[in-house]
Amino acid sequence: MSFNGSGTFNINSAGQPVVTNTVISSTAFNQLTADLATGLSTAITKDGQTTPTNNIPLGGYKVTNLGNGTSATDAVNLSQLQNSTGTFLTVSGTDTLTGTVSPTVTAYAVGQIFSFVAAATNTGAVTINISSVGAKSITRLGATALIAGDLIINSLAFIVYDGTQFQLLNPNTFTNITFTGNATFAAYTETITASGTVGASATLSIALGTVLTATLTSATACTFTMPTATAGKSFVLLLKQPSSGTATTATFTGVKWNSGGAPTITATVGKLDIFAFVADGTNWYGTATQGYTY
Repeated sequence: MSFNGSGTFNINSAGQPVVTNTVISSTAFNQLTADLATGLSTAITKDGQTTPTNNIPLGGYKVTNLGNGTSATDAVNLSQLQNSTGTFLTVSGTDTLTGTVSPTVTAYAVGQIFSFVAAATNTGAVTINISSVGAKSITRLGATALIAGDLIINSLAFIVYDGTQFQLLNPNTFTNITFTGNATFAAYTETITASGTVGASATLSIALGTVLTATLTSATACTFTMPTATAGKSFVLLLKQPSSGTATTATFTGVKWNSGGAPTITATVGKLDIFAFVADGTNWYGTATQGYTY
């Protein structure tokens, strides 16, 4: 009979129990040894000779002193979970990232979560290739590509695979945020976009910041092209004359000024004029304060 299906080992009752000074039936004895052999063959051996053929219920008890898992099909122990074994990547690169992990990843699967410390601050869209499985984009807010500064050097990043790309769970920058009610920002600093020294023409962009700086070239008048006049957009331009040489002029396309008309750029080297612009969806409206020494 061997095991009864519930874990109890039953001895075949035929010819059992044996009686002293009585001949033991070969049939009973052979059945006994056959049951013992079947029972022992059903047991799990401690040296790994046998392989379970079904799930092993532990009845609420623990598997103790479990070794560290080293392959994807191994069980993990609690310390490995606490140490993020198999999910914490070593990453190199700025925008084209290479990630390694032990044990290695053999394929990407929906729901995989990895973390890593950024080796550099990204400058634009980012891809990552983990264990040479293949490069995948890292995105934010769905399928939106990362922008400069979403990954900050030495900062922790968390990514999850959605079946197409890895989505960054904690981007450093935010876009298109709507606040309902009051919002208070402490130690707020706007991003400055430096255009450097401009020539005879320049296009103003507020894609990366709303405080812009530009320096005019000696004796070279500049025409500035404005960004798209999206309703509610605004920005400030700090416009410098060259520090030496000949002061020059500047004009702005598509800007409406007050009744006094467009201001005349301060015609002195080493001076700075500050322009503020706001859009209503059709036009840019501008004001200026002028004549600062920088």
